[in-house]
Amino acid sequence: MAASPAQHAWDDLNARQRTYLTTFYKADQSLEDEQRQRGAQGHWDRAPARVWRRIDLGSHYSPVTRSLRTEGIYDSGTGATLAALADRGLIESGYVNGALSVWMTRAGRAAARAGLGYGTRWTKPKWALSLSMWEAVVKVAATGTTGLPTNELWNSAQRYLIEGHLAPGNRGYLKVVKTYVAYTPEPSYYNPTPPPVAHREERRVHLTDAGRQHYAEHLEEYREMYDEVEAPDLTAPAT
Repeated sequence: MAASPAQHAWDDLNARQRTYLTTFYKADQSLEDEQRQRGAQGHWDRAPARVWRRIDLGSHYSPVTRSLRTEGIYDSGTGATLAALADRGLIESGYVNGALSVWMTRAGRAAARAGLGYGTRWTKPKWALSLSMWEAVVKVAATGTTGLPTNELWNSAQRYLIEGHLAPGNRGYLKVVKTYVAYTPEPSYYNPTPPPVAHREERRVHLTDAGRQHYAEHLEEYREMYDEVEAPDLTAPAT
């Protein structure tokens, strides 16, 4: 069987371009998941898709920017990579209020689905998290008892996974635990003789019992759905 145009588009990309497109696709699907959950709760948003599908690439703290920086490919070549993807019709890019932004095109989503092995008719079960939300849960689970610093979790994951947030569709699978860590302060102009020991607050994300239960119950199914995510084994909470 001949490869589809979407598969051809994916095959035509180099490794760097594929990583960019995959990162954009995950962000796009996370935004779509948020929009769907708001609608399911009766909070309809009449804004056009171009508004709520906008992917922020200009902010230093943008989750997409952080992800690309972690991959070691957010650098002086970013503009050329965006241009290559735009020339192929896979993304659009521009500036909104001075911030660099990206939008996935239909062709871009199709290419990403083909490259990631999702096909075009795949639909996730109602109980399942989106790819980006599952990745967030796995990221927390992988830290064990240490927990994940809150600034390493995407904003959308914080809204829809951390218990207590009022976002419609919040799952409550994660929680923030505050601790105080001792450190040795450095002398400064305003405090030339600091105390030998000081304490600062740390906020780290852990699984809730509900999150741990969901993880353990559906782990094998998630591994089949999102086989590119390396999810560690985890036992259900004691009852």
